[in-house]
Amino acid sequence: MTPDVGKEAGTDEAVRDEAIAWLGRLRGPGGAEYHAAFEDWYTASPHNAEIYDDVLGNWERMALAGRTPIGEASRRQAATSGALRWPRIAVAAAAAMVLVVLSGVGLHRFGVIGTSPTAPTEVASRTGEIRTVTLADGSRVTLDTDTLLEIAYTTGERRLTLERGRARFDVAHDPARPFIVMAGSGTVIAHGTLFDVERLGARVLVSLLRGSVEVTGLPADTNGLASKGRFLKPGQRLAIESRAAPGSPTALSATETRWTSGMLSFDDTPLAEVAAATNRYNGVKIGLADPALGELRFSGTFTARDPLGLARMAAAMFDLSLSRDDQGNILLGRPSAASK
Repeated sequence: MTPDVGKEAGTDEAVRDEAIAWLGRLRGPGGAEYHAAFEDWYTASPHNAEIYDDVLGNWERMALAGRTPIGEASRRQAATSGALRWPRIAVAAAAAMVLVVLSGVGLHRFGVIGTSPTAPTEVASRTGEIRTVTLADGSRVTLDTDTLLEIAYTTGERRLTLERGRARFDVAHDPARPFIVMAGSGTVIAHGTLFDVERLGARVLVSLLRGSVEVTGLPADTNGLASKGRFLKPGQRLAIESRAAPGSPTALSATETRWTSGMLSFDDTPLAEVAAATNRYNGVKIGLADPALGELRFSGTFTARDPLGLARMAAAMFDLSLSRDDQGNILLGRPSAASK
């Protein structure tokens, strides 16, 4: 039995070393670059996750101790005598504390410093703009066109509210502070993951690309019973209606994830929806002379900021006429008999 115990202990020690190394990378400059690789390591094994969470908890306790006179005196003694060796956790904690000092202004701005909520900070994108913002904790948010997001961080949670538009959240792992996104009647809770949230009036779409999220605050079902939270798997999308119980998650197509590149892709989508999506990015709008044209099914990929290119593509695909109104907007209609 002894060799097995030794082997297990050695394995734990190796994983702990890896966890400490990941902590140092994520808390250091450029930590956002390591998020994807860290998520792969963290989710590869429950053992990895357990030990990393333990390391992180120790780091937080060490960081607090390091602020005391005794902790500071111990640090100086260990550094000058060379006889005492710092625990590896203390090294990571010291590095992280330096980072906190250097980024204090950013942390205060987004409400990370302080135990009570601060006034939300707003970030927004203009019409036609796709904007990426790095938050104080290393999380990255990509805002789609005409999107407004409120951020209110505290030491206990990371809370964001999507007021309008669409955003992609690449969440930095922090088990001590849940990452919460509120949109309409839905609430999304995530711990180190990649997902989209979109508001379409009273309708909210949650799309998971990586990791795991829980969607709560869902409307009651048809029997009046409160709906339980729904966990999504990568590649799933959940639609939330303000007064309707949510259905089952649906498969997320690749075309629905490409918007961050500035390209719009559609597969067998009603032309009315395609035009509406394009109009969000442009001052020049696409209109349909006959509402029935909105039922035509469109498939294709085009640049979001090129409404004329889309109009020409649709006109050729469905044999439609193309004209301009008095405001310069594009109008698609059925060709007249004289033009045939």
